[in-house]
Parts: sequence; structure tokens; C-alpha cells
Amino acid sequence: MTHPLATADQQWTELLALRLVERPDVRAAREQARALLLADPAAQSFSARLGLDRALDLWMMALAMREANGDPARPRVVWNVDNTPRHWLGHVYPGGAVAVDNPDNMNREMPIDGDGRYTIDIAFSDNPSSLSLVLEIEPEHHAGIGENVATLTTLDLNPRPGKTLTVTVDSAPTNGRAFHMQSRPGARLQLYARDSHADWAQTPAYIGIRRLDPVATAVRDEEDIVSAILSATVPFVRFWLGFKDSFLGFPHPNSLIGPIGRVGGWGFLAGGRYAIPEGKALLVRIDPARAAYNGFQVTDPFTIAPDPVHRTSSLNTTQTVADADGGFTYVVAARDPGTPNWIDTVGLTEGWMLLRWQGVSPDADPARFIREVRLIDLDAIPPDLPRATLADRIAAIDLRARLHHARTRT
Repeated sequence: MTHPLATADQQWTELLALRLVERPDVRAAREQARALLLADPAAQSFSARLGLDRALDLWMMALAMREANGDPARPRVVWNVDNTPRHWLGHVYPGGAVAVDNPDNMNREMPIDGDGRYTIDIAFSDNPSSLSLVLEIEPEHHAGIGENVATLTTLDLNPRPGKTLTVTVDSAPTNGRAFHMQSRPGARLQLYARDSHADWAQTPAYIGIRRLDPVATAVRDEEDIVSAILSATVPFVRFWLGFKDSFLGFPHPNSLIGPIGRVGGWGFLAGGRYAIPEGKALLVRIDPARAAYNGFQVTDPFTIAPDPVHRTSSLNTTQTVADADGGFTYVVAARDPGTPNWIDTVGLTEGWMLLRWQGVSPDADPARFIREVRLIDLDAIPPDLPRATLADRIAAIDLRARLHHARTRT
């Protein structure tokens, strides 16, 4: 196994999670949670019904993966919440998700004991992506957004080809340590490593974790893990189902809220709902602000992203064609508008959209990031926009698929 994500720990965790979600008791818990989705007002729309069971299956897999790697005494570095299916490591893995999961990111998780001492060894590739580390309090049943405890942004870590470094994690102050994250005594935490790919040709960092202090607890057996999944299923699904209702204040469609600074200072986001009638498109112009990473994506009404591999349902910095003035103009539509920056809703007429700026200079003004958001006629695209032919689209999607498949080439 040579790929940084294709580790023995990843294989072990995926195989365990795949087995657990098929157990009769876990399937029964899934059906309990399914009733929540069916009763949700959003489920009445056609776009939501199309993705209801897909959303539930992806939430169940994300939960099973989180619990399978839920022992802070013996932590593993595990890639989770990526909703694209993959055939690798000798099996088919269907993906897992929570909400608005970014196809440009590779999110790895490590359970942390607030009383423990850990080292995180990082080795950047020859073509490194942007990397940030975020340490959060883990909510009960994983049903929530954790309180931020510490962050190391990509500006702190400064990825460079071949660079290696070690991050320490414990409850003591920094005391001169170059890369340190101070945890919280008595807390159960989760350390998230986020590789953000402004270019899908980039390769994520190798990450390893070691616990340094002696551990007296017994190894969790399968029944312990299943018990945790059964207890967490309904609260976990209820939270992520309800996330859309509080996310950005449930704004009116076809408008953007933000940009909002991310806790820890590692970037900005702006988002909103889209509802695009037949024959219309949503035009969005932004200032990329010279960020290390820009991204735009859409999701279904449950905040689950559609296919990002064979459809342009997301675009990042290198996939986006700049306007003459250096800005980015996106066209969100169900039908190809003939412009290079097409955000394909994959047939959905409503859902969510999110823009991200990461690695932004401290002197950038977020009030200037969003320039224009408006509905337009799909057959009346502004003449100042670049054009894209069918051949251009085929070439872009072919490159997209080849680069994405390289992520899981072992």
C-alpha cells in the first residue's frame, strides 16, 4: 500500500464498518431513523425524495466509521465523510457523509483523550495539498458540531514538497513546542486532518498518530461498538437531518449568506439555498481573493452532494476559468449553459450551495468576496462570459474522473 490514504488501519476500519451496518440490529436502528426523514417537510419535494435513502445510508456509514475508530487509547488515522463510492483495498466502499461534504477535501479523523499525550507525524508529498488540523470536543453520540479547542491552519503548517513535521497534542501549554495543539483534560475529542485540493493532481500528506502515555483500558469488542452505534443512530441522524434547517438561518433561495469566518481562522464560507425554475440558471460572481483554495459546490435538499466525479457539481481553483478581471463567474443550472464554470445540479431543481475561501491573506476584505447573485434566463447567458463547447466539457470531465480515481489507486 503506497497511497497515503490506503493504510492497513483504513482497510480494517472500512471492513468493520461495512459488516456492522448490515447487522439486523443496526438495520433496525436505520429504519427508526428513516421515519425521521419521511416525516421531515423537506422530504415532500421530488428532489429530496430522490436522495432520501442515499442520505440515510451515507449518514449510517459515517457513524459506523466514526465508532469503529472510536478508541482514543488506540487511535487510527481514518479517512471518513467522503460520499463517493470506491473499489479499493480489496472491497467496495459506498462512502459516508454528514453535510455539504466537500469533494475537494480528504477528511481524516483521530479520536483523542483529553488526558492523553499524542504525537502526529506528517510527511508532505512532492505535490502537497493544503492541510489544516482542527481539534474539537466530540458531542455526545457525534450528534453536533464540536467546540473548537485548537487549530493549525495551512499557513501554520506551511506544506512544502517533502517536508516532515511532528505535532504534539496534550493538555499542557505550548511551552516552546513548534507545532502544538492543547487539548482539554477530561474531554473526549476528535482531531480532524483536512487536505484541501485546489488541484486534484495534488497528493495528501502521510499522517500517523501515536499515543505516548500508558493505556490501561481493554480493547473495545464488536458488541461495544455496535452498542454505541445503536445508541447514536437516531440522535446522529436527527442532528444531520436538522442541520439544513439551522444552517445559515435557512435563507430565502437564490441568495448567499456570508462570507462567514471559520472558527480557528482557517477560512471563510458563504452559502444558501437554490431553487431554479425550468429554463433558468443562477449566476454567481465572486472575488477569489488570491486564496490558496477556492471551491463552489451544490448539494441536494438534505445537504448531500451529488456525483462530483462524472458531473461538474463542484469546481475548485484549478477547475475554474477566471474572468478577464480575475474574478470567477459560476452558472448553476440543471442543463449545460455552455460556459466553462457550470455548476451542474445533476437534475435537481432545489438544494444547497456553498462557496469556500481557504488560505486567505489576513488583509483580505471578505465584504468584497461576493460580487453578484441573480437568476438569469438559461438561453440568455451574459455575452462577457467565456464559452465552453461540448468537446471542452467532455475533456474536462474526463480529466476530472481520471484525477479523482487516482485518489484510490493503490
